[in-house]
Amino acid sequence: MVVRVHIGLSGWRDGHYVGLAELLAALGRITADASWELRIDEAAPGPEGAAIEALAQRPRVSTRDLILAAFPDGQIIDGELRGYAHLLQEVVPATAHRPDIVVRAIDGNWEIECATADLHAAVMAALPDSRDVTGLHHVTSPAEI
Repeated sequence: MVVRVHIGLSGWRDGHYVGLAELLAALGRITADASWELRIDEAAPGPEGAAIEALAQRPRVSTRDLILAAFPDGQIIDGELRGYAHLLQEVVPATAHRPDIVVRAIDGNWEIECATADLHAAVMAALPDSRDVTGLHHVTSPAEI
């Protein structure tokens, strides 16, 4: 059984919604070199939502392009972003087909799935109001990742 670590984060902080651009900016260097596959079921209406949905038509997008499209208030209501960190994959080429980090928007809240304990620790440090929800998730096969 493959078990990955999971982090939950409320979509609301101090009376405002934590949008995608803010979330990715908070992750900083953790995802700076990542490329992303976007699977968007629902984005909030508006220019940022339309820009995010347009990016979802591309095979992969950079973190920079994703932040630019989502800034300032881009909101994903339901969807999944699979991040592939290039530096990690240079060290362990066998991981190139599996995402290093998966960010899910679930009814406006965030869940982050990390491939390694080191990445999990870095995300927890970058997002101090997040909570570890690892025990609630078990992936049974690599194909589900």
